[in-house]
Amino acid sequence: MRALIIKIVGQINAYPSLITPLNANSILCLPASLSTNSYKNAMTLFYPILSLRLTGDNTMIFIGIDISKLTFDAAYFNNSSYVHKQFSNNTKGFGEFFLWMNKSKKEAFTCLEATGIYSFNLAQYLSQQKIKVMVVNPMITHAFFKMELNRNKTDKADAQLIARYCEHAVLTGDFEKKLYQPKGEDYEAIQRLVTRCDQLEKSKTQENNRLEASVNKDASRSIKRLLKAINNEIIKVKKNIASIVNNNQSLRHQVDLLTSINGIGERTAWSILAYIGDINFFSNSKQIASYAGLTPKITQSGTSINKSSLSKLGHKRLRKSLYMPALVAIRYNPILTALYERLVSNGKPKKVAIIAVMRKLLILSYGVLKSENAFDVNYQS
Repeated sequence: MRALIIKIVGQINAYPSLITPLNANSILCLPASLSTNSYKNAMTLFYPILSLRLTGDNTMIFIGIDISKLTFDAAYFNNSSYVHKQFSNNTKGFGEFFLWMNKSKKEAFTCLEATGIYSFNLAQYLSQQKIKVMVVNPMITHAFFKMELNRNKTDKADAQLIARYCEHAVLTGDFEKKLYQPKGEDYEAIQRLVTRCDQLEKSKTQENNRLEASVNKDASRSIKRLLKAINNEIIKVKKNIASIVNNNQSLRHQVDLLTSINGIGERTAWSILAYIGDINFFSNSKQIASYAGLTPKITQSGTSINKSSLSKLGHKRLRKSLYMPALVAIRYNPILTALYERLVSNGKPKKVAIIAVMRKLLILSYGVLKSENAFDVNYQS
């Protein structure tokens, strides 16, 4: 029999008319329609005090994957208990996971957190095998974990929690919206090469700092040799990126759209494309600003003074890549010059104004990519 299991996971005092007799950790089992909308409506009614679980369905499994550098743990709920196994995070482990998953002979929905290069290869493999996979921001799963008041922190426990989030996403219709879609070899190459370029430039900064502090001639010569090698490698990587972009019509078009914005050059355009991935994953400009961590975090408690600061709960490299372009845009982009001067004249600190310009640059980037129209400084919304 197909049924909807409802577990009380939070405070229920605010809902006396619904579930007055129930306490935290109470369990309900209600008949459920086969329609996904019924589950979505139930989740809307009871969220955030309830967690929902679909039982009695022998046609699908929801697999949570907790991934690390060398291994990944996978778990799914089956017959009132979790099935769990650990695999190597390499091609051999991917094949073993695929065979293990197919033993259930059910439609599989898989979910893993976005952990850079550690999750990228597995997501690619699953997509190639026609397995439905969702790669989510760890902040989303962590928020879901807190809702369940979970206290355990192990790879196995995390895999089980991700499995429950995967099920939640399927029941509420979010899974299909966030389904992982590979963008092609050139886009993947850009992502890896831009990341590598950032790593090299970070190493260059570190070595320059060491050179400034060095008081030994031999040590200084060693640092200079390494700096020369790093500079040569940066040049090679940038040439590779430029070659890929120039030989891919879609990438070239997107880079041209981004560089039409005063303040954004080729290098910044590469970073934006590499770090935002598929622009269609964002429904509006607020989502992409939040993804980059360029949204305010407001702190208020009782009679204490309100405090507002940058959330920083987003893509650090994307945020960093927008700082220098923002300084350029303040000088050469009339719209952003006006924004900066207005904020400063209103008493905002210059740093706050620069962050606002960074956010506006990203929003403009979203606009030109979404509309596929070049930036027009005279455009009036």
